[in-house]
Order: sequence, then structure tokens, then C-alpha cells
Amino acid sequence: MTVIDRTGVAAGSSAGNSGLIVPSHSIPLASPGVITKGLRWLLDPSSPFYVKPRPSRELASWLCRFLTAARHGPMERSAGILASLTLASSREYKELIPREQIECHYLQRGMLGLYTTQEGLSEGAAEAELMRRHGIRSTNLEPHEILEIEPSIAPEVKGGILYETDSNLEPTELMRGLASRVVALGGVIESGREVTSISTREGRITSVTAVGAQYRPNEVVLAAGSWSPEIGRYLGLRLPVQPAKGYSITVTTDDWGWRPEVPIMAHEARSALAPMGTCIRMAGTLELGGMNTRIDRRRIRAIVAGIGRFLTVPSGMHIDHEQVWCGLRPCTPDGLPMIGRTSQHENLIVATGHAMIGMTLGPITGRLVSQLAIGDQPEMDVAPLAPDRFS
Repeated sequence: MTVIDRTGVAAGSSAGNSGLIVPSHSIPLASPGVITKGLRWLLDPSSPFYVKPRPSRELASWLCRFLTAARHGPMERSAGILASLTLASSREYKELIPREQIECHYLQRGMLGLYTTQEGLSEGAAEAELMRRHGIRSTNLEPHEILEIEPSIAPEVKGGILYETDSNLEPTELMRGLASRVVALGGVIESGREVTSISTREGRITSVTAVGAQYRPNEVVLAAGSWSPEIGRYLGLRLPVQPAKGYSITVTTDDWGWRPEVPIMAHEARSALAPMGTCIRMAGTLELGGMNTRIDRRRIRAIVAGIGRFLTVPSGMHIDHEQVWCGLRPCTPDGLPMIGRTSQHENLIVATGHAMIGMTLGPITGRLVSQLAIGDQPEMDVAPLAPDRFS
């Protein structure tokens, strides 16, 4: 097996994310709740979900499909599929990390969702009930019960939900550990190899050309995140994936003199805060602004201010530029990843479109892709995830 990587191990969203393994986040982005808030969110650069206005046929088509998928019926079907995937992936992590002896600060303490408005708490309770129907455990908590778990919650917090199935880890350490195991087992990782062309003949990929190298593969897995549509165009594929920019801010616990015992999701702010080894990482926002990684300081301020409404943490702390990161998450219009073969090329498997839960879905995606590659029957039905479903 050869991995062709444009940059390097742990150089993209697989490293800068919040490190959360969250079956609780099995409600797709395309949901009625997003549409309800959309009109006041979409054009506000500091909002949790921002669409940067720009002339783009691909974005317009994506938004039309997104609106179609963001109805109760399609959303509930997608939530059931995602719940099955995220729970299976969470089980994989519990076995994978100790088996491969990867040191990545893996903690299985759940995640605490906090709510500062009655409307938000009602939304959270409805989401939790939907997730329980799909096997994702949670407990509704009163403010005094939350204080026993996290004493730093702000007086404005109206209630919370503890998702016992969730966990967290340090993503850079995980990725480097996995890469070391791949190499130890005979795999090859070639960094700095940006794909420049792909040749096909009679429905098969015959060669892949990257900077400084050419490959003649038996099987090809296209797992390039937000860059998947660009590479797909070499193959005549139209993959409706939009890059969604997200941000994170990492500070050491010495800077704050405090760290949460469990990861925290600040619901109304749509931001997360997670312990990560000797650090704390805050993450959030989703910006559909094309393929750009320019840091907008308004988004950073919005994350910090949003979390500050939920927790009585030190205020006025200076954030250095080096502590701030942004990256692109690949989003499909219906909120489901693309995992499977295409009708155009018999030796191609697509694995992309994991949106904000790529870290969560990594292990089950890898298992399904490996089963497809060797010709085994996948252990889960991949038909709803077919890359051709948007054709």
C-alpha cells in the first residue's frame, strides 16, 4: 500500500480539529434546525454557520441540494445511518488504540453539552432523544448536577446533557502513531506528492502521476478531503463537496491554570472546548467560503467569546497567532460521507465528505474501504453512501 500525500502526516484538518469522537453528532448538518437559523446566520461573518457570498455554480447547486436534504424525513434517515457509522467507529477506536499501542491521550469520559437558553435546552433535549432512539446514550442534567462534573460553568447555564458514548484524543499524536504503524507493517507514505494527472483505459485507472513520481495501481482510494472534487475532475467525476472552514485555538493549561475534566460543547455558540494532553483546544464555526485558509480574526473572537458565555474561565487572555489554526472540512449536501465505488471506474473507491466528524468516522471508513478493496462484502450497507447518489 502506498499513500500519496500532498503535504504530510497530520498537516491538515486531521491535526487541527478538536479531537472529539462524537456519536452524539450524528445529526447531519443538513437539518431543519440549520434552516430555521439560516437566514440570520448565513450572511453574518461572526455566526457559527457562514456562507461567504461569491459567484459559484457549484456552491449554488450544493445549497439547493442542501435545502432539499434539510427536511425532517431525509434528516432522520441520515441521522440513523450516521449513528450506525459513528457507534461502529467508536468501538473501533476502543480496540485500535490499545492494540496498536498509540499514545494519544485517549479519554472515554463522554462529552458535556451546555445550554444557556430554554430554547437551546429544548433543542438539545429533542436531539438527545433522537440519538437515544439510535442507541447513543445520554443523560439530561440540571445545573447543580453539571456543577459536580464541571465547577466552572457560568450561572447563565440552564441545563446540560452528558453524552456517555463520546470520547476525545489528541489528533496529531493519533495520526503520527497510525502513520508509524502503517510503515511498520510495510506500507509506504510519500509526502509532498501532489497529484497532477490520472490516466484511464476501458473503465480502469491505469496510472496516477504526482510531482516527481508515477504510480500504476491495482486499486485507487480517493480520500483527499476538500481536494477530492479537484482530483475527481481528472476522472470526469463531479463530486458535490464544499470546503467548510473551521477554526481552533490551542492554549496550554499553564496559561489558564484550569482545564475541563470532560469535553464541553457550548450549544448556542456551536463551539467546543476539549482537554488535549497538557493543552486545551477550543474549536468551532463553519464557513463556506471556497478553498481559502485565510484566518478571519472575527471568527476567532466569536469562538472565545461564545465559550466565555458558558464557563467562568479567565478572561482577557491574549491569543498568539501561533495558537490559532484553520482548516477545510469536506461537506456533502446531505450530510452523509461518500464511501464506495463509482460506476465510471471499476478500480476506484471514493472516501470523502465526512464534514465535521472526519476524526470520528475515520476507523469505520478505513474498515469499509479495506473490505471493498479486497472484494469482501462490507459489514455495513454502503448503498446510501454511494458517490454516484448525486448523479
